[in-house]
Amino acid sequence: MKEGKIMGKYKNEKGVALAAVLMGVAVLLVLASIFFSSALTQKTSVDIQKYAMQSLALAEGGAAQARAELKKRIRVDLKGRVEDDTQHWTSSTFSTYVTGNNSLGFLQDFAYATGQPQFSVSGDTATLTLTAPDLNTGISGNYTSTLMVSSNGAPTNPAQDIFIFPYLYTISSQGSVSAVNPPVLKTIRLWQGQFTLTVLRANFAKFALFTSHHTTPSGTTVWFTENTNFTGPVSTNERFSFANNPSGHFSDEVTQHETKARFYNEGASILLDADANGTKDVPIFDVGFTRGYSLINLPSTVTQNDLKTQALGTMSNPGSDGIYVPESDGALTGGILIKGDAGVTMSVDASDNAVYTITQGSTTKNITVNRTANQTTVQTVGGSTSTYTGLPDGVGNEGTLIYSLDDITSFSGTVQKDSSVTVSAERDIVVSNNVRYEKYTASPLSGINPDTGTAADNMLGIIAWGGDVRIGTSAPNNVEIHGIIMAPHGEFTVDSYDSGAPRGTATLLGGVITDFYGAFGQFSGTTPIHGYGRNFVYDPRVLNGKTPPYFPYLSGFTAQDDQHMDDRLIWEGEGV
Repeated sequence: MKEGKIMGKYKNEKGVALAAVLMGVAVLLVLASIFFSSALTQKTSVDIQKYAMQSLALAEGGAAQARAELKKRIRVDLKGRVEDDTQHWTSSTFSTYVTGNNSLGFLQDFAYATGQPQFSVSGDTATLTLTAPDLNTGISGNYTSTLMVSSNGAPTNPAQDIFIFPYLYTISSQGSVSAVNPPVLKTIRLWQGQFTLTVLRANFAKFALFTSHHTTPSGTTVWFTENTNFTGPVSTNERFSFANNPSGHFSDEVTQHETKARFYNEGASILLDADANGTKDVPIFDVGFTRGYSLINLPSTVTQNDLKTQALGTMSNPGSDGIYVPESDGALTGGILIKGDAGVTMSVDASDNAVYTITQGSTTKNITVNRTANQTTVQTVGGSTSTYTGLPDGVGNEGTLIYSLDDITSFSGTVQKDSSVTVSAERDIVVSNNVRYEKYTASPLSGINPDTGTAADNMLGIIAWGGDVRIGTSAPNNVEIHGIIMAPHGEFTVDSYDSGAPRGTATLLGGVITDFYGAFGQFSGTTPIHGYGRNFVYDPRVLNGKTPPYFPYLSGFTAQDDQHMDDRLIWEGEGV
């Protein structure tokens, strides 16, 4: 009996132990299940966060694409259509949109490239929807962005051939990651940027450099070299010539009519339909080099006669040499007219008035323009002094106008800070010393008034209608010239460019529009040996309609924006 009791007790203990083991295993299984469930939950959470970040990145990419597309549509597509000479746009083309209060229709009709969808207009909003190209990012997802543009007030026509279209815009972009079901979505929205478009008659002053023939009048090739530096648009009706590496730096669009450019090629020049000649001749184009561009016609003599008429006012063509300030009953009626070769010096007096000292033959006159008092004083040195009501700003009152029927044999001085001036001659104009604005920023060189940080008011145009604009032998080394230079039948060149020691760099703040490309200096290999190097700095004030008075216009129109599309904007997320 004792043995049986002992065996029973042993069996009971084994059962208890087995139950305990089974219970432990069950607890472990529960704990393992909790662990793996937690790990799976954490992984799912991490994945969702990852997909949300990917979706946000896609949405941001879509927003960036939409903003870039807006800039392209305005600054490239719309501008290109407005400037398309084959369309023969007229003032009535654009005034129709103004009188009809139809800013969105103008955007729809002009802001697209051939083959691209146009803005769709519904009510007071123009809409453009964009989808992603082939992203090739490894992310299972995509984005859709929507660009919405509305009018920011009615369009206006403040002056002849000027049309202003103000806009507001928003961008909404949604990124979608489809690696899970349902997809993870993220939307961001840009709240109300703004920009203003201005359509106006294109002016020759818009060019940093334009030539009808890109050689000297004798047909000699003039090369762009490492001493060539242009900011602003550069164009020719022929072809450009590039020498050495680098062979000039161009910060804006460069266009030529011919399909092939000329390259120095170590002295064995060649023509290529290319941006560079291998590593031998390599110009630097920040924006691009377009070949096969449309021809641009220089102004005709009709424009010259118009300018002469503005200067003559109420007087007839003078029969004898002299300096004339046309007036009637004590009031000025035209500009300043010169017959016979003369020298012109600009200056600013102690009262901050513009003074023009003109010497013709044995006669010198100091013409002082008091804009505040609306008076002009004409003092003949060694003779009489007369004061008149009004300014010598032509019949149209656009700005000070000096017109010579012959040569201006020396020209220099300072353009008074409030003055807009055009100096023109039917023959040559010789720059004899520095020609500078009273207000400008020296470094980096620009037409910004350093006192205000805004565009300066002083502006100068220099036009040699039947001759050349020449930098004379008396001009200093590293001469500076501020102004827009035009020689529609000549060139802008340097006297004795092929002799004497190098004269440094000729710096121009403005632009050059000429029939031929004048020589400034000579080089041997990459070393300058005579004359000046060129540093032509574009004056972007002309893009905002600031041009010299009575400066010739192109036959077509152009469009420009106020740069507010580049403003920093605030983005807002709209959830996951």
